[in-house]
Amino acid sequence: MLMRGGNGAILSVPKESFKDDFRKQMNIYPRGKKYDIAFFNLTTTTKHGGIETFNWEMARILAERGHTTHIYGGASEEPFPSSGRVHFHLFPYIAREKFPDLGSRFRKFAERISFGKHALPELKRTRHDYIYVSKPFDIPVALLAARGTGSKVIFGSGGTEFFPGYRSLVRRLDYFFACSRFNATQIQNYCGIRPLVLYNGINTERFVPSPPEHGLKATLGIREEEIVIVTVCRLVGWKGVKYSIQAVSKLIDIGYPARYLVIGDGEDRPVLQDLAARLGMREEILFLGRVSNTLIPKYYSIATMAIFPSVADETFGISIAEAMACGVPAISTEIGGIPEVVKEGAGILVSPRDSDALAQAAKRIIDDQDLREKLGESGRRHVMECFRWEKIVSDFENYIG
Repeated sequence: MLMRGGNGAILSVPKESFKDDFRKQMNIYPRGKKYDIAFFNLTTTTKHGGIETFNWEMARILAERGHTTHIYGGASEEPFPSSGRVHFHLFPYIAREKFPDLGSRFRKFAERISFGKHALPELKRTRHDYIYVSKPFDIPVALLAARGTGSKVIFGSGGTEFFPGYRSLVRRLDYFFACSRFNATQIQNYCGIRPLVLYNGINTERFVPSPPEHGLKATLGIREEEIVIVTVCRLVGWKGVKYSIQAVSKLIDIGYPARYLVIGDGEDRPVLQDLAARLGMREEILFLGRVSNTLIPKYYSIATMAIFPSVADETFGISIAEAMACGVPAISTEIGGIPEVVKEGAGILVSPRDSDALAQAAKRIIDDQDLREKLGESGRRHVMECFRWEKIVSDFENYIG
């Protein structure tokens, strides 16, 4: 049900009385009822990333709590997590690259429709209580599946993939979530509907403070006395890695023995490597490429700090929260939804596109051991309080239950 708030925005609330919704959000109702929930997203079984992790973790933990959960994904030879409690439904699809190049959104939509065409009969036959979609392109198929079956449709937004018809489609949802307050405001500004906030989750059992990984520094050719700075992200322009490279260069120029580990890959990698070479930092910056999510904590174990110099409106910042969960002091930028992740006292935020500010923040952390410890402890505590998967799943249960 959509209701109008005091500021004129339409608020996304469940299709039932507002009083009941309030009680559920305040934990007044018990969580005794169990549901059949389908997570419908093509790439959950074909790629690895934030959306895919969200679907897997939600399905896994909800199943452990007694709900019946399903993953609907694309047929692929790509390995994906397995769980005896979660039901799998894999369907063929036409890869986006095979469609005419009428724009990236057209290709994404066509790919999703090709997948939905095969999955729709199973969605209708199984009659799930809830169908959760993670991309707006999947809303039409979910709404078709819900017609006549009693299924309720949930859309969890992670960005601003707006397109003609978006406003009309989201008004037909039973539940509408955004991954941050910032993302909810973006959506409200576009279509007048303010979604409920359901944050992304972090695996706080995998990402945990730990002693330095034995021998890792030696393997990477890093001396024991050197300061290790880590960035984990896709190497694309809006991640702003060129500014952190410049910042590390400034630290080295004033005498700090720093080594910078850049974990990730992307179209900007050659440009960034060229920048490092021009700054005379071929040895000081190690481009490690893609690293499995399960292995990233070992790199954080030797890190003095982590830097995430985004210059665009990131809606959340999963990699930032993972570093914080490891007790690593985090520096990022005051843009998008990042301040919701790096709240005051849990890290340091600077203006975007400012390599001097990044260097000064890094210098503060290097020079002040008490600050390092405080930021590491506060960051971990903030993640545990707000972004543990168990909390995210409990918030979800409160909304729908």
